[in-house]
Amino acid sequence: MMLGIIQAIDETLGLSNWSSRQVAIITAITLGLLYRHEKWGIRWYSLLHAILSGYLSLICVWTSYHHAPSSATLCDGPLTSLHRITPAITLGYGLFDILEATVKSLPRDFLLHGFATFGVMVYFCEYHIPEIVLPFLLMEISTVHLVFMKATNLSEQMIGVNLAMFVLTFFLFRLMVCPYLWWGIVRTTFAEEEVEGSMACLPWHFKYFWLLFGLIFNGLNSYWGVKIILKVLRKATGKEKMKEGNALKDS
Repeated sequence: MMLGIIQAIDETLGLSNWSSRQVAIITAITLGLLYRHEKWGIRWYSLLHAILSGYLSLICVWTSYHHAPSSATLCDGPLTSLHRITPAITLGYGLFDILEATVKSLPRDFLLHGFATFGVMVYFCEYHIPEIVLPFLLMEISTVHLVFMKATNLSEQMIGVNLAMFVLTFFLFRLMVCPYLWWGIVRTTFAEEEVEGSMACLPWHFKYFWLLFGLIFNGLNSYWGVKIILKVLRKATGKEKMKEGNALKDS
């Protein structure tokens, strides 16, 4: 059913005719229009990207799980146009991640995250293998709840529920699901025996880039995981109120 819905949307919007660069440019313009809007303490452009990339990737992963062939390889290509253009949305967002960290003088790790995000999306989109990185956009689901951590129109109880959802999705997707998927591809690309044609579409440096990509992002997520645990402990012990210390600069 989900595959049929995606195909219907594809035909209606003509998604198969959209290039990754076009999607990235449209995304960048759209987010630029929302950049200055932070009503109720919510960064609406960041929320829009997190919802689109996070939940579209979830839809794609679910669809692939039920419809992809059991003998799927890294070179099978995207199952639908949605699998291809979803990473391009994050490509368009990558520039804004860098600009935000620069303009707002955020800590250096935020700037590093921006450059890493943009660089990774450029690599996969320009080599026409965006479907490989697509499942890792599941990490953006936790960002949806991170954005609401600074919301001024929510009660302390709602902030507490949102915090719990953030912690749950952060550890589930960023520290469990995505590292597991990453390691599976590391094992496949570094295996001595290769199934004929299974990696013919990949550039020779893919396995090294993939290894570096995972080490950087898993390292950053582990670092933030420790900070999140410390923050939760401060709130649980009453050292920090539920609606305090939720800005990006606060650790």
